[in-house]
Amino acid sequence: MFKFIKILFTVLFTVVIIAAVALIVFIKTFDLNKYKPMIEKLVYEQTGRQLSLKGDAGLKISLIPTVVVNDIALSNAPWSANQNMIEAQSVEVSVAVLPLLHKEVIIDNVSLVKPQIYLEKNKSGVANWEFSALQDTTKPEDKTQQTQAASVAPEAVAAAPVLAGIFAKNFTITDASLIYNDNQASSVTELKINDFKLSSESMDSNVNIAFDVIYNGEDINGTAEIGSINSLLQKTEEYPLKADVKAFGVTAQAEAMLYDLFGNLSFKASVTANNPSGNFGAPQISINTALSGNLQKMTAVLNNLNVNGNVITGTVNADLSQSKPYVNANLQSNKIDVESLTAKATKTAFGLGLIPAVYAAEFIPATPLDLQSLNLLNADVKLQIATLVVNKNLQADNVILAASLKNGVLTVNPLSLNAGDGSINGNMKVDANNNTFSADLSGKDVILQKFWKELAVSNDKNFGIISGGKTNLKIKLNSQGSNLRQLAENLNGQVIGIVDESEMQTGALKYLTGNFVSQLLKSLNLERKQKNLQLSCAVVRGDIKQGNITFPKGIVFNSPQVMVVSNGTVNLKNDKIDLTISPFSGNLSDTNIAQAISSLVKIAGTIENPKIAIDESAVIKNIIGVATTGPAFLGSQLVLDVDPAPCYTALKGTEYQNMFPAPSGVKATGQKMYQDTGQAISDGVKAITDTAKDGAQMVGTGAKDGAKAVGNAAVDGIDMLTNTAKDVINMFKRN
Repeated sequence: MFKFIKILFTVLFTVVIIAAVALIVFIKTFDLNKYKPMIEKLVYEQTGRQLSLKGDAGLKISLIPTVVVNDIALSNAPWSANQNMIEAQSVEVSVAVLPLLHKEVIIDNVSLVKPQIYLEKNKSGVANWEFSALQDTTKPEDKTQQTQAASVAPEAVAAAPVLAGIFAKNFTITDASLIYNDNQASSVTELKINDFKLSSESMDSNVNIAFDVIYNGEDINGTAEIGSINSLLQKTEEYPLKADVKAFGVTAQAEAMLYDLFGNLSFKASVTANNPSGNFGAPQISINTALSGNLQKMTAVLNNLNVNGNVITGTVNADLSQSKPYVNANLQSNKIDVESLTAKATKTAFGLGLIPAVYAAEFIPATPLDLQSLNLLNADVKLQIATLVVNKNLQADNVILAASLKNGVLTVNPLSLNAGDGSINGNMKVDANNNTFSADLSGKDVILQKFWKELAVSNDKNFGIISGGKTNLKIKLNSQGSNLRQLAENLNGQVIGIVDESEMQTGALKYLTGNFVSQLLKSLNLERKQKNLQLSCAVVRGDIKQGNITFPKGIVFNSPQVMVVSNGTVNLKNDKIDLTISPFSGNLSDTNIAQAISSLVKIAGTIENPKIAIDESAVIKNIIGVATTGPAFLGSQLVLDVDPAPCYTALKGTEYQNMFPAPSGVKATGQKMYQDTGQAISDGVKAITDTAKDGAQMVGTGAKDGAKAVGNAAVDGIDMLTNTAKDVINMFKRN
């Protein structure tokens, strides 16, 4: 028995050796190269493109037979600048031996080495991946038979039985590049594939994907898991997908279920993502959202959108079935801190940043506005914020914003918020079709020191509002332009700010240091005679027409202790400032020329580089007035320049003109003199100087020596006064 078994094994071993030797001989003698012309012809007939198998084709001897084809190229479309559409250094296919005995092809590995793919569209929109097979020469009767055979299985599942018997456990691509050139859109996209791998144990197992690519210079890598090949081929109702990706510095995880993959595709998914601080110049952003819908309509439920500690929740619906995509969003947040919304917090145009920003601002640049992006979609968005923190000193509550975007027209209405125990309401509109902008905002009963906390009294040394501070605001603007400069130059409207009766503590204006406003206050030389000021009213009114802001005696600080009125213009077209400042202490007994000159201050220069200057014309007028009519002129001039109702004057002609009482009786006469006699005073001074000049010229034949002497004296007097004025002006300039 033992001898029989030994003989049997010897025979079987001999058969295996003979079979192995025969296989080796077959592999060595089998020449795949003779099949290359057949393969090239088949590809040409099906695509109309030339396949070039320029390298050797053969079999590697190993336990896993491997077919290797080197130096492959597929020709490009005739109109393309590149000769080949696809090139590859080599293609390797490894096949498992044992499954072949069961007529099953199990491909262990398919590997593409250094493939280069060139995809492009020409200017007419034709793509180079659109192939055209050679003309069909099949006989009509054969076509009829083919049609009848095809009618038996009308569904496009012909690939299923073929793929069911062919399966690759691993598919890899290494060191590949793909370039997509869209000549119609003048854009180029480049994708470099360092590594790409698909792997699965069987047709019924999930497919694992790993990739490491560079898209237009940005690294993208990650892993994914999708459903099995059989579930895909059999069109199962549900198809799973998981992914963990890092792209453009952002990490994201997604888990989804796809439904009716080959029909009306729909999905449900959960997505989490994180953008680290500084990436894209943005703060840290994380999101947790649930997505659902189909390719036409979808919904995103924001469970948590966290932007550097600012949490936003809500829903976003998108409808892509319309001619223009439509988005509807309803968002909420308990708190938004504006300064934290940037990677590096910067000062805003509110609160602390306002005056320094104006002082250091460059002239308005011609930065283009991309308003046409408003035509990309239609949208309705509602945003509610419980607390909006602009900076540590500026805060608003109950912010409600409703925005509608339709056919390039963005409308924000309403825009409302509570600020400093008051309210601010308004609306805005931007029309991308004609590059127009408008805004209308109103503020009512805003307690200034509560809205802007730095105006609250924090110690006994700094300026602040002790009580009162009730403020009304009105901003109404409109403009047109395709860039910032055009918007500034075409700006029209009105800006009004009004502060009602208040008690103020005098002191250092710590938030106005280092700018021309602080220089101005110092130049006024106003001594603090008492700690507190009783403010009757304060007004800022600017009328804007074609980029020129006029302040018609429109900047007022009215207090029994001191009154300051400013008049002038700020021109946004040429960046010029021309504002006169007229303070009045209310005490004429101490009046003298030096005090008058020091009070006649103006702001000149540009917005970019404002300067404090002396109002030379007013100085000369006062000096001549004093010299020709005596010191009483200066007192009368100051009396005429004091308006008994400056806030009424500043608001006259506006919707707030009745907010403060108009002067009556003697005060009304004084107010009318203030409004109407300013030019008369200047004309009077001019008449005096003209008379003096005329007297100097009254020298002629028959003139008396006395007249000549008067004329010479007048000329000398004018010269003396002019020189004195110049000396005084120069003195103040030096100081």
